[in-house]
Amino acid sequence: MKSTMGGLHLPDNNKRLIEDVFHELRSILSSILSSVELIELYADNTGKERLPASEKINRQAGAIKMQVVELEYQLQNVKIIQHILNNSLNPRKVPGGIVRLLKGLFLDERYQALFNVDVVFNVNREPADMLVDEALLKQLVLNILFRMEKNAASGQEPVLTFNFEDTYFEIKGEYTAASVNHFVSSSIKTGDQEKFSLASSSPEQGISYLMAYVARLHGGTFDITAAQERSIEILVKIPYKP
Repeated sequence: MKSTMGGLHLPDNNKRLIEDVFHELRSILSSILSSVELIELYADNTGKERLPASEKINRQAGAIKMQVVELEYQLQNVKIIQHILNNSLNPRKVPGGIVRLLKGLFLDERYQALFNVDVVFNVNREPADMLVDEALLKQLVLNILFRMEKNAASGQEPVLTFNFEDTYFEIKGEYTAASVNHFVSSSIKTGDQEKFSLASSSPEQGISYLMAYVARLHGGTFDITAAQERSIEILVKIPYKP
């Protein structure tokens, strides 16, 4: 996607500008989160007979915390996409630790509201020789989680499965879509460049482009398939040695 700003131009070092702005935004979010934690602390010290107002404060504080976490996650998406557009995304791939990384993600309290899913680890082999950019892989998993939580039908628990096979690592997300429109528009394949166009896609397809891009950076594939009765499958396969 290309934007025209008349005679205005960004500094030559676009990457540094993006990093600086992102740092400032994260500082603001940290301040908001600290304030919310104080509200919770005050609410927890109202005495043994908690007032109804205190319960409302706690509920609202919890909602604000989740919004801050989601905003931070979305800002990370913006940062990655901007690097893609600037051709400045340089993956920092490190060996091993993929199982530890993913299990640690599901122990992170910030994302507990996202984990209303059935998570399965099938570790047939723990790949010490797998090279991944841990930050990008974590963002890929979070994108899948957010998509499933946002679009799953009420009462239908999504399933997220991590399969570690002999030569490749697989992430499989399965859920029933709440919307027929979402169901119909969700069949996307890695090689479908028209549907992955940032310039013409919907926000959902834009995030799909981002997930596919991260998978391809690791020599892998990304597919979304819509089956009967609004059943959606998100499938990522990454070889240990691309």
